[in-house]
Amino acid sequence: MFRFLLCFVICWAYAEKAVAKEELRFLMPDYPPYTYQESGHNKGIGYEAVAAIMADLEQPFSVQLVPHFGRAIVELQQDTVDGFFLATESDERNKNAEFSEAVLTIQWTWVWLKQRTDLVPGSANFKHKAQVSAQTNSNTFRWLKEHHYQVTAGTTDIRGLLNLLKFKRVDAILLPELTIKTLMAEQDIDTALFSFQQEITLPFAIYINKTYLNNHPQFMQQLNVAIRRYHAQVHDEQSL
Repeated sequence: MFRFLLCFVICWAYAEKAVAKEELRFLMPDYPPYTYQESGHNKGIGYEAVAAIMADLEQPFSVQLVPHFGRAIVELQQDTVDGFFLATESDERNKNAEFSEAVLTIQWTWVWLKQRTDLVPGSANFKHKAQVSAQTNSNTFRWLKEHHYQVTAGTTDIRGLLNLLKFKRVDAILLPELTIKTLMAEQDIDTALFSFQQEITLPFAIYINKTYLNNHPQFMQQLNVAIRRYHAQVHDEQSL
């Protein structure tokens, strides 16, 4: 009887370990400089952070690039992926996935043509009269609507937002500061022609599908511990 129980415990332990090491299927949006591809290779400060965290966990994972967050949400709802990164939190996303501790922080920033000296983000006049936009299907776009800005039709193509601004189809756009400046550098656009003002700083983290967590109930706790170790390591390296 004892040998039978011992054998059962050992087999169960190995089975649990095998299940824990199944490949995690991630999506990541095209969102430079955080997540993007270059010559077919995954790149970005967000991707590198997640890769380091997964290495710490000894967790194999695969990544598929998608054009925008909306696509990631649809596939998550269909249970075709185990999660996506990096993202800000929303009630809609929380229905199907669990939000990890912050891997990075992100600064949503207003951008408008410097010649438009009449625009003052944060003022009542700006909120009620300025025509603004953001990437469609993003939390930024949803936030604008929820806070009753005068939102015009955006575009799912994050690079297309700059065209809306350059051709004066909108008065201002809302994007992460690093992202908009990266896109301007890609298109050789002079940042001196624009004004920038930060609106809000938010946690930027990993979403894990609740279906995956039902089968791996300890994973989110392990992930958050690994994220804390990652931050501690980064802090130690910056202190050297």
